[in-house]
Amino acid sequence: MNINSLKPCGEGFIFAVLLLSLASGAWGQDSETADDALIEELIVEVHPLSDGELAQSAAVLGEEDIARATGVAIGDVLSATLGVQSASFGPRVGRPVINGLRGTRVLVVENDQDTMDFSSSPDHAITVEPFLADRIEVLRGASTLLYGSGAIGGVVDVYTGRVPTTVPDDPISGRALVRGNEASNGLYGGLRLDGGAGSFAWHADAYASEHRDISIPGYASADPFAEDEHDHDDEEEHHDDDEDEHEHEDEDEHEHEEEMPIKGRLENSYAEYEGGSIGGAFMFERGHFGVSVTTRDWDYGIVGAHHHHEEEHHDDHEDEHEDEHEHEDEHEDEDEHEDEDEHGDEHEDEHEDEHGEEGSPWIELEQTRVQAQFGLHDPLPGFRALEGSFVFSEYEHFEIEGEGEIGSYFSNDAWEGRLILDGEKIEGWNPVLGLQFGITELGLGSSEATANVSESQHFAAFALAQRRLEVVEIETGARIESTDIDGADGVSRDYLATSASLGAIFLPDDAWRVRVLGDYAMRAPQGDELFAENPHLATQGFELGNVDLDEEEAFNLSVGIDYERGAFEFSANLYRYAFDNYIYQRELEDEMEGLEILEWMQSEATFVGGDLAAAYRFAHEATGMTGRLSLGFDMVRTDLDDPQEDHLPRSPANRLLAVGEVSWNKLWARLAYTHVFEQDDITSHETATASYDNVDLQVDYRIDFAGISELTLFLAGRNLSDEEQRNHVSFVKDEAPLPGRRVEAGARLRF
Repeated sequence: MNINSLKPCGEGFIFAVLLLSLASGAWGQDSETADDALIEELIVEVHPLSDGELAQSAAVLGEEDIARATGVAIGDVLSATLGVQSASFGPRVGRPVINGLRGTRVLVVENDQDTMDFSSSPDHAITVEPFLADRIEVLRGASTLLYGSGAIGGVVDVYTGRVPTTVPDDPISGRALVRGNEASNGLYGGLRLDGGAGSFAWHADAYASEHRDISIPGYASADPFAEDEHDHDDEEEHHDDDEDEHEHEDEDEHEHEEEMPIKGRLENSYAEYEGGSIGGAFMFERGHFGVSVTTRDWDYGIVGAHHHHEEEHHDDHEDEHEDEHEHEDEHEDEDEHEDEDEHGDEHEDEHEDEHGEEGSPWIELEQTRVQAQFGLHDPLPGFRALEGSFVFSEYEHFEIEGEGEIGSYFSNDAWEGRLILDGEKIEGWNPVLGLQFGITELGLGSSEATANVSESQHFAAFALAQRRLEVVEIETGARIESTDIDGADGVSRDYLATSASLGAIFLPDDAWRVRVLGDYAMRAPQGDELFAENPHLATQGFELGNVDLDEEEAFNLSVGIDYERGAFEFSANLYRYAFDNYIYQRELEDEMEGLEILEWMQSEATFVGGDLAAAYRFAHEATGMTGRLSLGFDMVRTDLDDPQEDHLPRSPANRLLAVGEVSWNKLWARLAYTHVFEQDDITSHETATASYDNVDLQVDYRIDFAGISELTLFLAGRNLSDEEQRNHVSFVKDEAPLPGRRVEAGARLRF
């Protein structure tokens, strides 16, 4: 499906919204006093248990925390949170890993509804824009049962307010961001507007970004010369088999000897993306109803896949290799004199101009998402409120090979609805009841025409309750979910997943809190885990599903202690996840279509870990300076009951984090140090990852304009020591290190 004609996110849309914001700024100055026109605080509905404590600690990032976070992907924004790391796959892709759990076990939702993308795969971006968020919450415990049985690791809920739930006090307000960095010549611009009058509220946003390949301290490959040696050995073996091929292979060997690995730049890490949304809502006496339409159009390079593509070409198509190079040379000559009409050719020319490379694969991603929300006060006797939401999404992306051919195709067309009833108190309990239902059509294949399509239907009912006693607060919940999945080959699987949670917070005095949580959770396999049979260029593997997969079961126990008195804070958390039928991908020794086979398997698995944090706040009355010093440590260990493996792949390394923040007058500064320990708990197909240090420094300067608007100028230095950093939770950590030293600067405007 071509959705370019539907998207309100091009340059014209961005400039139109900018003009609207400038005009409204003058309007706001005339109609509001300085105090009344101060930054609007949006009221956003949250989960029904938010009135009390959460049995399992939940991280909450406010608008300012998000604005000051490192990175543009949601995983990067949360990566400074203890227990959370980012499974990076280049600068645009970063999915949260919570307590070592990843993929579909960590559910990312926008405004309480699934993003409905394909981000369960490590190289596919999560279609959420952090800049637009009012708040990001990391939820665990019974509250996750509102969203799905599979959210064993937790739920990341991003509140963007794209469907308004109240009419704001100001006729218009908003924020804008411009940010750039010299390491990749990157530039980002975003704008959000909210307003309304009478009984109608509206929202509009737009963003766009472009950056080239990022700078890295050394070579992209962890062993940059090993591949050349491997190719040389392969050529000598062919020499013994066929004298006719010997001459051709000598030529290739000579080319390899002249071709040195590129140092200081991560090839194919460029990205271009844009998106936008328009929403509106009507408020009436007993509730509200609103709709938003969101579109996204993202293109980004697949890091780490360039060499594999060439190597596969060399191994499987030696007879065509020379002809293809001749064709590419002719094509380059033609490109100097004539324009290309097709999008793939235009992208190839642009990619060649910017990066000087051909044969580098990239992803083209498109999504249209429509969300409707409504609320009703006192809908039925005994219930305080009814909240409902409905989402429809069309998503597809292509993995394009360097010659402009489709290497892999992924699509996700889905709709989902949810109803939640918030009940009146019964014997001191706050009950919540709900239903959730939807259909997902998943497409996997080497092209759109040959996609293997599976359809899944799910229906769930859940109930949650909370009660506060004198020194203890109890939180509990249960969920039952039926899932039917039909594969393209006529194979059907039915699953019934049940989940339950019971947690308690003990409050012996004002300073101490003790949290205990026990969970039992089940997760049905996804369509790709069951029916995949396709090459996946980005992960350099041929993915095979397993129709014999059973429901995944997890028994979880966590204990936490919090202490706060005066200026000092301390917390400690310990957890253990014990899985039966844990679903994971195991790399086999065999190959298919020149790619290593990645087959979905099941086994028993255990995750054990914890985190510690301490903080001290200080203030100097004479100068008005305030600040905060914090120290944190997190760790996780995995164990797999597999005859061939002891650990799960890409397990997070231990981390030590130290942060100092200072505020004085209009200045704010933060110095952050992170030490990531060596990770040598690895599988037979992994390499150990060395330890590294990271130092970031950021300074903000705030300028107030008569209380009507606020401009913040910021300057940041990242990875100041320019140290090579390889993230062990990344699928491509051996081919794609994290960025090197870089300077970021920009401005944030709130009005």
